Amino acid sequence: MSIRSKGRRKIIVDGQTYLWYIALDDESPYNILNIVSDDKYLILSCPLQTKTEYIISKGRVFQGKETKEGWGRYLLPFSIPESITPKFVEKLIVWSTQNTDAVKIQWNNDQGIPV
Repeated sequence: MSIRSKGRRKIIVDGQTYLWYIALDDESPYNILNIVSDDKYLILSCPLQTKTEYIISKGRVFQGKETKEGWGRYLLPFSIPESITPKFVEKLIVWSTQNTDAVKIQWNNDQGIPV
């Protein structure tokens, strides 16, 4: 099954095609930057303008390792700019695919915040 591309931007990083878009989250007041590889192995969601800057990995691979435990939330080692640009999207993709320094965080479901 292919990924819907209408209203989404395409970016190619290291020969891999990704689609990215920003949408309002259905369950929170945040806008979310969503990034999906064309093979759906990498699926990222990055809440914008939160107190703690983090990314959610929903795909099968994150930082070169297979993910078996479902969603993983990781602190970002850099700041999220006010304006999301293709350069920042590329930076997130490179960090999520080539680095191995991610710090996993726990999620407080009652409060809806990372702890």
